Amino acid sequence: MRARLIQVISAVSLLALVCAAWGNAAPFVNVAEVPAAAADTGGDVVIRDGDTVTVRVFNQDPLSTKEKVRPDGKIVIPAVGEILVRGKRPAVLGKEVEEKLKAILQAPSVTISVEQNTQMNVSVVGEVKNSGVFQLEPTANVLTALAAAGGLTDYADNEKIFVIRKGMPQRVRFKYNDLRGAEAHAIGFTLRPGDTVVVE
Repeated sequence: MRARLIQVISAVSLLALVCAAWGNAAPFVNVAEVPAAAADTGGDVVIRDGDTVTVRVFNQDPLSTKEKVRPDGKIVIPAVGEILVRGKRPAVLGKEVEEKLKAILQAPSVTISVEQNTQMNVSVVGEVKNSGVFQLEPTANVLTALAAAGGLTDYADNEKIFVIRKGMPQRVRFKYNDLRGAEAHAIGFTLRPGDTVVVE
């Protein structure tokens, strides 16, 4: 009972912070208008918080490492230091590390492999039956998150479901009927760790 009370208080606090930060007049973009790269439909591997990244520098074991991505999206690589890896694809990160290592190596060759975290934390707040932070599968979408929160309340506005994501200047709007009807853009928008789903 105490644990449930703490969860409810945390969810209410989170909702208050979200409302204070965005407000009812905050700008939004409909999910159908979100660029495919930003929607991240799960095609290629994209590094996320909590993933384990292995950096291998050919013939340079002291410069190779295996690190878990921190909540700030960064890892530490020998001779490179802290580097932001969240949201990057392994091949892109490999080229970036190679460029940084050229200061100390003549022709560095870097390969990146990623062990994806099996679950991610997503917050669901507002007019849902059970607000809170939920552990979801990496392929989860907004409908999955709403189901985890017990569905919408009777007071929910079916056309005002939003996703707030770090690094995106606007909220992304969804309509419940599109989610239920498996509309391609709505159902194909993959959530990321740290996303917040808000139902007004």
